[in-house]
Amino acid sequence: MMQIYFQNNFVSLQYDVKHRLGKAIWKGHLRGPELREAYLLSLDLIERHYLTSWLADDRLMLTIAPEDLQWSLEVFVPRLVKTSLVRMARLPSHSDENREGVREMIIRGHTYYIDLTVKDFTSEQEALKWLLEQTPIN
Repeated sequence: MMQIYFQNNFVSLQYDVKHRLGKAIWKGHLRGPELREAYLLSLDLIERHYLTSWLADDRLMLTIAPEDLQWSLEVFVPRLVKTSLVRMARLPSHSDENREGVREMIIRGHTYYIDLTVKDFTSEQEALKWLLEQTPIN
């Protein structure tokens, strides 16, 4: 059962301890401090509960400003690849600009040695099925 970790007008961060699953539901334009805070809270959630799977619902997320993308590449991605995550499912944004920015973050993430598989889906049910396939349940 998913619990709310953080929520505002732009993002809802949720988690399920039993399945070690996190979820971010993004919407609208996040810029500057709001985006960075949400990304850092995501990292905190992952680290605090040692999550192994993550569902990024980006469907309603709009563009990422160039300076925020640069910050993400320099700060967020290096920290993300060092977390306990092993699987990330994405429901890509309807925004072409957002998809390009996130694609750049994924490419940068793969320049690190990581044990994180990222896969895109069109259906939340299929994404969750894949995430829970091999997630240990304690």
